Amino acid sequence: MPFPPPPPPSGIANPQRRFTDLLRHGRFSFTERELMEHLRMTYRTIKQREADPSTLTIAEILRVADLLDEPIEALLAVIIAEVRAAATNKIP
Repeated sequence: MPFPPPPPPSGIANPQRRFTDLLRHGRFSFTERELMEHLRMTYRTIKQREADPSTLTIAEILRVADLLDEPIEALLAVIIAEVRAAATNKIP
């Protein structure tokens, strides 16, 4: 019988946090223009990444971590948890 994956290290990510929450309701508040300039993405691309964080590139994740002043591990844990949750909620 397969074992479930280990839980993420404590204090790294709250499973209830979502990528869009980090951008919109985190410690910092940014205008759309500030997000677009720092992340080097169009408004439409930012909205697409918020809707489906599995499409984020490594470079984009690094820019988001820099903008939010979040450890990359914490950001990745949030993204991975959200992608896994979306995958388990899909209807085959």
